[in-house]
Amino acid sequence: MIIALTSVIKLIRPEARAVFPYSNSLYIDDEMQTLIDAGSGGRAYAEIPVGNIELLLLSHNHFDHVNGISFFPQARIMAGREEALTYQDQELYLKFSGFYDWERLMGQMDRGLLSGTMLLPEDVPAQRGFQEVPLDGLIKDGDVFELGVTSLRAIHLPGHSPGHYAFYCEKEGILFSADLDLAPDGPWYGGGFSDFDELEKSIKKLIEINPRILVTSHRRVFDAAQDNIPALLQTYLDVPLKKEEQSLVYLAEPRTIDDIARQDFIEGFKGKTPFAVFFTKMMIDKHLKRLEKAGKVKKIDDTHYIRIG
Repeated sequence: MIIALTSVIKLIRPEARAVFPYSNSLYIDDEMQTLIDAGSGGRAYAEIPVGNIELLLLSHNHFDHVNGISFFPQARIMAGREEALTYQDQELYLKFSGFYDWERLMGQMDRGLLSGTMLLPEDVPAQRGFQEVPLDGLIKDGDVFELGVTSLRAIHLPGHSPGHYAFYCEKEGILFSADLDLAPDGPWYGGGFSDFDELEKSIKKLIEINPRILVTSHRRVFDAAQDNIPALLQTYLDVPLKKEEQSLVYLAEPRTIDDIARQDFIEGFKGKTPFAVFFTKMMIDKHLKRLEKAGKVKKIDDTHYIRIG
């Protein structure tokens, strides 16, 4: 599905819901035809002239944003410099994905859940895990791409991943925020190199920018004419901050990551896939380390934490 935001700037939505393994793309039908992200699926891309795409910008190296790279053989591919090596080095990619944290948090070796094959829709042409991608250039914060009538500025918004970027068509007030997506259950920061402190700063940066239109990788279009975008972003950030506060209260007695993950204020394990359980624990782990660094929590043995004071 194509949603025209202007005569030139268009949102490409997957035929199915824009959830894993799919994501939205932003298509700029200008003198230099440009696409941001490649996870909308082959059926969605059948609606645009894929052979004419000259520039493919990747917001970050997560599977649901890169799996369709092969649809664009003529495109010059660029990605954030902070993640450049994850496209080239399998060992670094495994660390980036959290592969080596699985046994510690799940109590068993990963058996292909993070890196192996899975049944995917037929219009998703790749499998999860490491894909070597030859990058034609690197993106840094503040880079401006002059595409014709459209000027596109790269904004480094780390936290979700270290090389996570948004892209801003400032003249039109349209900002593609990728996986800072205003999901009702809050932001995701469950990767091996994800960082909640950086994520908090990134969301606050989006609040300061206050775009006219916010386009995300997995949700609808947010328009300031109907939506209070800064308030929605603050609510989005408040979700994990509230969970952190509730975790701190719960840590009046020694608790493990498993104990915290099972609590209703986290959402518990009921009905969750192994992926969801793992990434929930990864995010709790990051909050515990943050609280420990702030002197609010201490680790009393290999697995237990307790509140200080």
